[in-house]
Amino acid sequence: MLAVHRPGVQRPKLSPGKSISTITWLDYNAPDTIPQAVSGRYAEEGGPRLYDYLPGNRTAHENAVGNTAHTTVIGHSYGSTVVGVSAQSGTWRDPEAVNDYVFAGSPGVQADHAGDFGIGAQHVWAMGGPWDDQAVRQGGRLVGLGDNWTFPTDESFGGNVMKSDSGGHSGFWDEESLTLRNQAAVITGKYHRVELE
Repeated sequence: MLAVHRPGVQRPKLSPGKSISTITWLDYNAPDTIPQAVSGRYAEEGGPRLYDYLPGNRTAHENAVGNTAHTTVIGHSYGSTVVGVSAQSGTWRDPEAVNDYVFAGSPGVQADHAGDFGIGAQHVWAMGGPWDDQAVRQGGRLVGLGDNWTFPTDESFGGNVMKSDSGGHSGFWDEESLTLRNQAAVITGKYHRVELE
C-alpha cells in the first residue's frame, strides 16, 4: 500500500489541514500457498514492477500539488518482501520516489540492513506482532527471505522498530490501535509521535 501525504479526501488528525491519499498496489503475481511463499521468486518478479510504478506516482502527486508529496510505502507479510526488492531496484542515480518504508509482519525484505534502501535507515520502519506473526517472521528467516537470516524487526537491521499492539498477523490496521497510530505518524511525517520499541 502506498500512502501519499497531499490534498485529497481524508483529513488526518495528526496533520490538520493536510490530506492523505492511499493506493493499494497489487500489480504482481502473489504466492497462493505457504509453500510458494517460501520462495523469493514472486518478490523478484514483483519488486521491479513496483519500482517502475513509484516514480510516476510521485510525479503525478507533485504535479497536482507542487513539490510537497510525502510517499510512504507499506508492505505487509510477503508484500514486504516485494517492497524490499523494489527498494533495491534501479540505481543511485534515479530520483527519490519514496520518503519512508514501513514493514509489518515481514518474513524478510531481501536485505540485511535498513541502509540498503537508499533513503537512510532513519526512514525505514518495522513492526511485528504476537505468536502467529512470529511464526511468519521466523519462517521467513529459516527459508532465507531476509539476507543473512535478517528481518526488519532485528536490532542489527538498523531501522526503527515501532511498538505494536497487533492481535495477530492481520491485525496491524485495527481501529484505534497503537499500531495504526504509529503508521499514521510516519505517513504524515510526524516522526516524533512514533512510539518505538
